[in-house]
Amino acid sequence: MQNEKSNTQAEKKPKPPKKQKGARRNKNYLQFALTVQLGMALAVARATKVPFDTKAFCESTGFLMEDVEPAMEKMLVEMERIERERQSYEPSLEDKKFELTGWHLPPKELMPYFGSDLENSSLFEVFHTMKPVEQFSKITNGSSDDEIREHGILGFVENLFHDEFDEDVDLILMNAFFWLLYYNGDRWLPVRSYAIEMLKLFPYEIQKNFYQDTIFIKEFSTFTRKRLATRGICSVKARPTSEEVENGLFVIKATDAFYSLLKPSEKALLVPLEK
Repeated sequence: MQNEKSNTQAEKKPKPPKKQKGARRNKNYLQFALTVQLGMALAVARATKVPFDTKAFCESTGFLMEDVEPAMEKMLVEMERIERERQSYEPSLEDKKFELTGWHLPPKELMPYFGSDLENSSLFEVFHTMKPVEQFSKITNGSSDDEIREHGILGFVENLFHDEFDEDVDLILMNAFFWLLYYNGDRWLPVRSYAIEMLKLFPYEIQKNFYQDTIFIKEFSTFTRKRLATRGICSVKARPTSEEVENGLFVIKATDAFYSLLKPSEKALLVPLEK
């Protein structure tokens, strides 16, 4: 009797629910569809330089905002990583003659430091003396004195770049130009050469901000003529024509004031430099 009761209870024991394979397959399919459609939409937005409208995408595709937003965040990070690794800059055949040789190319280990300010720089040692202040004052006939008193010598120099370029690239351009100028500034060289070498060092960061290399060369050349040369960072050999400024064909040289302000730091020099 007891065995019969046990058998009855065993028969009545509920069975575990069947695995819903169809539901899982459906979820995976929806995730795949979201990835494909979202990837295509983001690619179109980047190519056309039109801001991506998440709400409009959800309305047109039927996907939920709560699913789209995290997927988009992951996808944008991955797209930027791939673009950064893939992007490079190769000068045109006409520009090959402007490339610089015989200078110390910064190794990969130093590249992350090019986004820092001069006060916290691992690239440069800054000389905190009155000598650069006096030399910048002399070169600019005293016109820099008020700016230096207000912002300090480092603020005076950095503001030249802050005022001209977007914040995601201004310090990179400053450090790249200063590195190049330190090693090449003892000879007269075209601004175009500096711009080309900067494009080679930071192709992703620069081309992200400037649609074409010619636009960057023109803007950096104009900036060098109007700001860097007039504020004592570099000297201009002769007054350039508008065409020379537009194409970066006027030549510059580092000033004594620049060399009295900074030099590559011991930390930077400990990293083996590439020729």
